[in-house]
Amino acid sequence: MKRQRPIWAVVFGVLLTAYTVYAMLDVFVIKRPMKENATEVNLSVFDKFATATPTPSPTAAPVVTQAPNATATPTVPPEPTATPTPSYFTDEVVETDTSYSNDHLNIQISEIREHRTQVHIVEIRVSSARYLLTAFAKDTYGRNIYEKTSRMAASKDAILAINGDNYGSREGGYVIRNGVLYRETKNARMDVLCIMPDGDFVFSHSNKATAQELAGIGAWQAFTFGPVLIDNSEIVIQTDTEVDLCYVTNPRTAIGMVEPLHYFIVVADGRTKESHGLSLYEVADIMLRLGCTKAFNLDGGGSSTCVFRGKYVNFPTSEGTLYERGVSDILYVQ
Repeated sequence: MKRQRPIWAVVFGVLLTAYTVYAMLDVFVIKRPMKENATEVNLSVFDKFATATPTPSPTAAPVVTQAPNATATPTVPPEPTATPTPSYFTDEVVETDTSYSNDHLNIQISEIREHRTQVHIVEIRVSSARYLLTAFAKDTYGRNIYEKTSRMAASKDAILAINGDNYGSREGGYVIRNGVLYRETKNARMDVLCIMPDGDFVFSHSNKATAQELAGIGAWQAFTFGPVLIDNSEIVIQTDTEVDLCYVTNPRTAIGMVEPLHYFIVVADGRTKESHGLSLYEVADIMLRLGCTKAFNLDGGGSSTCVFRGKYVNFPTSEGTLYERGVSDILYVQ
């Protein structure tokens, strides 16, 4: 005669299964909006970096000392004419299929082919870091809330936009956007990129600083992903370094800084016959050759998307055909 299981064992099994299903849904499916209409911009972080235009001091007349019995007054040499600094900005909008400039923004887009991969390079100059903006999917901060990069870009009238760190797919990781601290939960496995009000990149980690400390030093944007690719003009990863649960070669999105207010974005195609994809080290090598002194890896794979004036710059895909995946957030300029 077959022996039946005790009722407590059946109940325990049902509860365990139900909890497992709920946990999986909570992580990957259930939407948890935490702040709707999350469009706040905290420009006060720029106050400490604001500098008044100095008032030029009057130029004193040169004092000429003559030797005794001098018969002629020495001639004061003319002051050298300063070479004007080239301006990358224009009073009026100047736009082509691969470039854009206005009074505070300059964008130049190009392509190269390396490692059997089409690589898209965006050079960006801004007059202030306040023009490096971020947005949440559906203007809502929370978990598992997604929207396509192109749609977010259109809603913000962005000139150019890329996917961010997809913070909403994870429970932890600092989130500071447009000067506002949204999440303080640590993520011990990921690096943090802070874009500061002066345009500099500051790298950190949850074991180095808390989110409150990063907000306290004035972080304008903070992305939790990585790894850091370049620091102090040196590649700081190994040839086999990879993101968890990621292919060795992949579509990629990364951002690098030549100097404050001068940046490069590299977006690599992948997962197609035409483009194999890049390793992290290959991305870092390209960034270094572009002159970047610092560089950081953002979310990649099927999330990698770059949009310029409403059109795709890259070929976003997860399975080889054109398909734009929804993401939690974008970085954009306008």
